Amino acid sequence: MPNEMTFEQFRTRYATEAVCAEALFHARWPDGFNCPSCGHRECYELRTRRLPLYECRACRRQTSLIVGTIMEGSRTPLTLWFQALFLHARPQGISASRLASVIGTTYKTAWLICHKIRHAMSACDSQELLSGLVKVNYGKYGRPYNPTVYRHPQKQPLILGGTVCAEIGITYLKIKQVPDDHLIQDRITSRGSHDFVQKHIDSAKADVTVVIQEFSIHRYRPLLEIASNASNWINWTFSGIGPKHLQSYLDQYCFGYNQLQRKTDSFQILLTHSAATPTLTYPDLIQREDQSAQRKIAYEKLLREAC
Repeated sequence: MPNEMTFEQFRTRYATEAVCAEALFHARWPDGFNCPSCGHRECYELRTRRLPLYECRACRRQTSLIVGTIMEGSRTPLTLWFQALFLHARPQGISASRLASVIGTTYKTAWLICHKIRHAMSACDSQELLSGLVKVNYGKYGRPYNPTVYRHPQKQPLILGGTVCAEIGITYLKIKQVPDDHLIQDRITSRGSHDFVQKHIDSAKADVTVVIQEFSIHRYRPLLEIASNASNWINWTFSGIGPKHLQSYLDQYCFGYNQLQRKTDSFQILLTHSAATPTLTYPDLIQREDQSAQRKIAYEKLLREAC
């Protein structure tokens, strides 16, 4: 299994475009080709390009191997994509600068690949809701010195939810940023907790305990420790992250944590979701909402008014 391989062993196994193309084909169509236009199951394989095209025998529509995947539109060889997927599937993750050095691309290319892979991880997270005995707690990312009651712009309130097994601990994890309209200073509103429960918990199959007060004695300590571990991992691996892209890094942490708990083949899980997740384009990525500038202005205004 790729989880048990070293990186060198993985590169040897997936050393050619043909091997990677075959693995991607089976990840995208595990039960055999399925025409996205008419659903017909038989096709002709055309090899006049770098990557094969599949022409439906019924409607004659041609389908590219990477269209509809996170790799759509990319000129990067599949061998390098597979190496990037393998390195991201490991719990320790990898930064864009390190990935660029390892697979031999520019930093910009590596950075975009990293975010597209995290996009697939986010899609994986969205497909499963928390159930069973579920604990929900307040968390935070960032530890700036803040002598006032107002939230510092670098402090990011989070909501953590975990499925808890008495014998094992937290078996499935979700960590989400809290939008500004669900906050009063750094306090999460009841609307914010309700929104998290509604979006991320299967209430019909869950016994939910919610504690969103930052210093409550009823907080679930394992979740607090996970919040600290996630922050330390982000700071150590990526040298800190701003609010604009923080959620994708939190989703990556949760993906690694959840696959480790389940002892799955995390590379194969990630490849499957990468083959089924439409790509994240560069314009969409850089246009993500970033409220950090507005937060800084509001924070400075509050400090002036308090003086």
